[in-house]
Amino acid sequence: MPTLRSGLIPAALFADKLRRVLFGQLRDYTKKDKEFANRIPYYSALLNRALFTLLVDELKVDKLDVVRITIDYDVDEEHKEVKWKWDTLKVEVFKRVPLESYAETLKTFIAKAPEIATGVVKYNVEKIGETFDGDQVYAVKTNGKEVGAAVVVLVDENTLVLKKAAVIEPTYAIFDKVKLEIAGRNIEDVLKDQLGKVMQAGKHVSYDEALKTINAIRSKVEAKPIEKPPELEYEGEA
Repeated sequence: MPTLRSGLIPAALFADKLRRVLFGQLRDYTKKDKEFANRIPYYSALLNRALFTLLVDELKVDKLDVVRITIDYDVDEEHKEVKWKWDTLKVEVFKRVPLESYAETLKTFIAKAPEIATGVVKYNVEKIGETFDGDQVYAVKTNGKEVGAAVVVLVDENTLVLKKAAVIEPTYAIFDKVKLEIAGRNIEDVLKDQLGKVMQAGKHVSYDEALKTINAIRSKVEAKPIEKPPELEYEGEA
């Protein structure tokens, strides 16, 4: 059963986007059946007519608000029909925030933006396991949210080797191998103190590459992978 996805789109453009995606998903049918191709705009119109009522009349969505719409459907080749599965319809609405409501905050932020951009991020860590050969794996957190992973090995009482680390917030970065001095501290304190500085010198990569590295580290101790948020998934763009 195919799924039609709008992706994140201004409400004013939802109808055109869904129509284009639908045609893209059904291109194999339209290539071999001209009559079916001619009927697709009708079924697209049925969906858009219903959504217009929902968004504009009932939810009072502004045309500049952002929406994300998904709905499943069946294709009946024999009768040349697209059958919308209305019970699968999902609509998310993201309201536009007027500039005047945050203009003062933005002005204050701009003054301190350079300092923030170059500042060291404070990460917390939580041990999630240890491998059979002594590697210790940590979840990396910020603001209470898991945003990365690190794998370390204790060389001696004075030396810790950070073998690899990766994060997806506030930037996407990977770092390979650095020695860290313990100086009488526990591993968690060393990592919390040094990880932000280390990641500043890391390799800046794509979101997918950073997430892949994080989950490769987590897999060393069979920890559940961090999933890609829905808003970053492939949207089925035609």
